[in-house]
Amino acid sequence: MAPKTTRSSAICTRPVALGFALIASPALIAMPTMLAAQTTPQPTTPTGLPTRQQVEQPGPQSAPAGTSVSVDGSEAFGRPPCALASSPLKVAIDRVTFVPAGRDTLPPAIAAILAPIVPIVRGEQPISNVCAIRDAANAALRASGYVASVQIPPQEIMTGELKLAVVMARITEVRIHGEAGRYRDVLAARIAQIRALDPINERDAERILLLVGDVPGLDVRLSLRPAGTAPGDVIGDVVVATQNFAIIGNIQNYGSRQIGRGTAYLRGETYSVLTAGDIVYVGASSTIDFDEQQVVQGGYIFPIGNQGLTLGVRSTYAWSRPDLGLLDLRSRSFIGGLDVTLPVVRTVRRNLSVTGGAEVIEQRTRVFGDGASSPLNRDRLRIGFVRLDGNLRGRRPDGLDAFALGASAEVRQGFGILNATRLGAVSAGGYTPSRFEGDPKATVVRADLDLLLRANRVLSVVTNIRAQYTDRPLLNFEEFAIGNLTVGRGYDPGANTGDRAAGIHTEARADLFQTSPVPLQFYGFADTVWLTNLDSFSTETDRKLRSVGGGLRVSLPGKMLMDIGYAHSLDRALSFDRRRPTDRVLLSVTAQLTPRPR
Repeated sequence: MAPKTTRSSAICTRPVALGFALIASPALIAMPTMLAAQTTPQPTTPTGLPTRQQVEQPGPQSAPAGTSVSVDGSEAFGRPPCALASSPLKVAIDRVTFVPAGRDTLPPAIAAILAPIVPIVRGEQPISNVCAIRDAANAALRASGYVASVQIPPQEIMTGELKLAVVMARITEVRIHGEAGRYRDVLAARIAQIRALDPINERDAERILLLVGDVPGLDVRLSLRPAGTAPGDVIGDVVVATQNFAIIGNIQNYGSRQIGRGTAYLRGETYSVLTAGDIVYVGASSTIDFDEQQVVQGGYIFPIGNQGLTLGVRSTYAWSRPDLGLLDLRSRSFIGGLDVTLPVVRTVRRNLSVTGGAEVIEQRTRVFGDGASSPLNRDRLRIGFVRLDGNLRGRRPDGLDAFALGASAEVRQGFGILNATRLGAVSAGGYTPSRFEGDPKATVVRADLDLLLRANRVLSVVTNIRAQYTDRPLLNFEEFAIGNLTVGRGYDPGANTGDRAAGIHTEARADLFQTSPVPLQFYGFADTVWLTNLDSFSTETDRKLRSVGGGLRVSLPGKMLMDIGYAHSLDRALSFDRRRPTDRVLLSVTAQLTPRPR
């Protein structure tokens, strides 16, 4: 029987970066990572334990990035010319009154929008000003999203009062173009909601269609046109495109020498399997030589009701065996999660959702030698969390984003239930926690902020901020880590970690050949991370790590993205390192296979 290896023997090993994380276009997949394992009174130093993000693989979005929704009511009434525009006549106008066409009263929302519309000047004026007043009223309704038309009825203006008629659209017929298939019931329910809108507002219809467009594999567009019957009667044309599955693969060299520079990943997802709108997905990853780590994942996401509420279950299992020379360290990691998400605000330009859930995390590490093994570390975490996610964007006249802002805030709370790890306790099997002072019941607050500012069609700047705060030392899976997979490109994944941390990644971009089949994006970046650890005797407190670099992204939109970059680290990864890490050339290729929409 091999002698039991102590924790200090693992600590003396050179830090390694373990695990997998998929790196691709932000429009396709986003993924971070971290690595840490410590005990007291030894220095705070990353070891061979894979952390959460190196184990956990990215799952599908409940609303895939390819999903598109549009509502167009601009042609509901056509655009009739104003017959008075060229008239030389004059008329006295002191006030404007809006009257409903085909209704007894104006809806309060419409009346409030039109209340500020007044004559350009009071008293005698060119009769062509009536056209300007009508156009201003139509513009106000359009700006508020209402599908309505202000028209000039025949009248004699004798007392200075101009009457304008407001015709509000009502959907009398809906025609579906395309094969709805298994989504027919979902579409029928949403169309009934749209037909119930009175008056019709594009933004309300947009939210309804966005929620149905959030159904994976489904694209929806609605346009309104005159029915040719009574004033205000319109026909809704719904264009539907569907797809049944997607396959996403990635290969990259962002890893460390110990774990293997290269990692390959493959995930398949299929839609509307058990019920309309659900997602079933499975995935797997491995280091290129199949020696250091393999990960498998699976999950199921399904809708509840018709307001966008979703429930998801997921699990991930990983086998890790880093190349540490004479030390044979092997870990088994498991993450099981439950997520409930509700969209609070859902528009094309503004979104806000709230997610709550729970996780069960298990990680066990043993040391092998001479045909036997000895226990080393075991963490059992029981986490509850609440997260807010939101985004906001503004469009330029050319259709590109003038700015885009995304943010999230998450609170995570550990619980001492279901046989969770106890603070500083050695288990009956001889396992110690990954960090002896790590608190399994700690509260952790995380925040992310992403900002894009575009100067013109070519130049833009992107800033990403990641932060974490806690008042207790953390176990391995809850720590913040730097590296190629998070903030601090040029450092190995998990080269340093912290209980508290903040990182800023700034990237200047130049987009070329945007309308060509193969658009290019050149970029330069600068990363800075501040981190500290709260456990006793830590050598990694109040650290600042920086890196700079640049690269090129080449894409086949919707199919493939290649990112090749150069990263130069400016600081030592650990305070006691003799030199900074060597420069890295980083390569990532992501491909997505989807069938042609039907």
